[in-house]
Amino acid sequence: MERPVLVYMPDRGVGDLMWHLPTIRAIAAAAPGGKVALAARPTTRAAAVLAVEPAIERVCYLEYRKGALKRLRETLDFYRLCRSLRPRSVWILEKIGRPAQAAWLAGVPERRGFGLGHSSQERWLSPGPRLPKSMRRAHRIEKLAAFEALHGFHVESREPALRVDPRKVEAMRTRFADRSQPWVILGPGAVDADRRWPLENFVRLSDELSQAGTIFWLGGGAEEEARFAAAMKALARPQACVLSCDLPLDEAAALISVSALFVGNDSGLMNLAASVGVPTLGLFGPSAALTYSKWLTPVASPTQDLADLGVEPVLGAVEKIRTAHPWPRRSTGAA
Repeated sequence: MERPVLVYMPDRGVGDLMWHLPTIRAIAAAAPGGKVALAARPTTRAAAVLAVEPAIERVCYLEYRKGALKRLRETLDFYRLCRSLRPRSVWILEKIGRPAQAAWLAGVPERRGFGLGHSSQERWLSPGPRLPKSMRRAHRIEKLAAFEALHGFHVESREPALRVDPRKVEAMRTRFADRSQPWVILGPGAVDADRRWPLENFVRLSDELSQAGTIFWLGGGAEEEARFAAAMKALARPQACVLSCDLPLDEAAALISVSALFVGNDSGLMNLAASVGVPTLGLFGPSAALTYSKWLTPVASPTQDLADLGVEPVLGAVEKIRTAHPWPRRSTGAA
């Protein structure tokens, strides 16, 4: 069995995974067979989200460790993975030293990483180019682009262009076949409370947009479902809305991919929507607005508080998108 190329992405978010996809594909393109093994955190849901990604041979999960023995346990986890896979090379898309040390201890012949002047990683890397210390404060997307250039990878676009399982797409079409189109997705959830637009604003937005078709409230999981359901009681047109927090992430991606628009907070789901090529309005407060995708239109609060972002600016942005990407005439999903 040929020894694989192993890429390690230690970031924990779904959005992080989307940003890294062009780099992962570039490394895979230079690897034997055009594929890599990906080591990632379970919170990225990479195995499900990348199930039909041709550049990924397999996904291996590494837990995010906490506590006093964090460094030792994470080093041991990656050492065991390297001993199991026996990779020909390891590409660490970060500056941390633990996986580099573990790969060295496991005898991996080629070890690449960001570097960024961190001796805790650089001492264990193979000779070769590293990102300079001056880039430590750069955004992750900038670091990835610079890392690609350092190693001679040709990346035409930063678009993640996530591939969606056609079987899941067909399942979503069938499941919601009786729902009027166009379908619009709202993403009211986010991990951090200060990245959440007020729910009452999503209610107003939902009522405005439901006149065109069906509104799906998506994401958040079981812990947010009750909160969303309580907010939706204020809807003027509840029959035009669907609460879909129970969808696994790969099914959520499939539903989004056949929708006309996504509007949501700065979150993994927002990045996922842009990644499947659907017009996406991202609502930004304390975090810097992202512009890496042509499908992503940021709408920023006039302050860093999302409570100060009104519904009218968002509706205005929706209208601009509808002009650029006209929605189909109102019809049932079964038509």
